Amino acid sequence: MTDSATTKHPLSDSLTDKITNETYGLFPTPISKFTLPNHDLLKKDILEWMNSSDILQKHVRSSITHNVVQVGESNKLLLDLPQVADAFQTAIVQHNENSMHYKCNLAVNESYLEIANEGAIYAPHEVSNCIYHSIYLINYDSEKHSSLKWRKNVSSNHYPIMQVETNQLSPYNLTEATFSMKEGDIITFPANLTFGYDSNPSNELITLSANIVPSA
Repeated sequence: MTDSATTKHPLSDSLTDKITNETYGLFPTPISKFTLPNHDLLKKDILEWMNSSDILQKHVRSSITHNVVQVGESNKLLLDLPQVADAFQTAIVQHNENSMHYKCNLAVNESYLEIANEGAIYAPHEVSNCIYHSIYLINYDSEKHSSLKWRKNVSSNHYPIMQVETNQLSPYNLTEATFSMKEGDIITFPANLTFGYDSNPSNELITLSANIVPSA
């Protein structure tokens, strides 16, 4: 029989091995995934719009991409298809309400539709002069197309940052991360967060990207 007088209670403050240190993850980065319930209808409208639009081999992101073309002029799709603009607005508002709670209205100030073909690369980059960036996965198959990836900033404007090999991965030492996404999702995240994707293994990854700014 156990002697209750000498047995330590598992919740007793007198335990010699009680917790003496804690580790916190500060400043989490919000990335939202909003799945459009009417994606099939929007995709049909977008593909029809693409059939009557020019393919632009040269665009302002040519220096950070390979095998990626823009379809139509910037901003034109959202002007021609207000139902797509409304979907973006809903996703943007939801992201802000779930994360930063900026006390202002939000609007798209630049948007562009792109096709990434086999072997396409989008170099890691950030987006300037906006607070959020959103990407709508219009034609996307996770088995055939590259997924978006985000990269942690490990540099400094003033001092060199030492990088050392680790014994195992943890949420704190990851330098690159992604998550499950599918066609019909709008992904929204802070514009200063580095993102891109590796060599795309198949043709016709179609996305619509938008830069989000405060508005009156």
